[in-house]
Amino acid sequence: MTYDFRRALLTVLLATAVLLSGCGKKQQEEPPSADNAGTGGFRIGYQEGLTVVEDPGALQNAVDDMIEKSRQAVGLEYKNDAYSSDGTNFVCYIANAERNQYDMFIAIYGDEDFTDELFLSGLMRPGQAFDHLTLNHALDPGGHTVYVAFTQVEEVDGEQAIHAQVLVTMNFTVTEG
Repeated sequence: MTYDFRRALLTVLLATAVLLSGCGKKQQEEPPSADNAGTGGFRIGYQEGLTVVEDPGALQNAVDDMIEKSRQAVGLEYKNDAYSSDGTNFVCYIANAERNQYDMFIAIYGDEDFTDELFLSGLMRPGQAFDHLTLNHALDPGGHTVYVAFTQVEEVDGEQAIHAQVLVTMNFTVTEG
């Protein structure tokens, strides 16, 4: 999912939440004061002088479309911290969320330029997870920020193609001893 699409989706979600939070509520007739502040605080009133929507189903169609797009988004499921005593074998939790519709693989990098590949998985079906993994090379003792790419894969004309990708950071800690 591209950054612009995520920003647009977030904007639609926030706008819909604001619109839906005001549905069925009566306009407050006076601004909040010490007398009514304890009864729910400030509320946004309804705009006056508007016309009726030409297509009453347009808002519902937009909400339905937004829900369908959110189902196709990459569902992330992981614990942010992973631990190791030898710098190579880590206890972790990284999953392809069960709600996802596509297989995925993960790639873990030790640098923000994605040149130090620490781990590359095979495909994971939705609902499968790693509870441990072995890195390609050991990390030094201490804390490390690693870069994890969750990449969904789909079949297109008989070939595998990237459907969507999300990048996150995780904390990998190597204890001394």
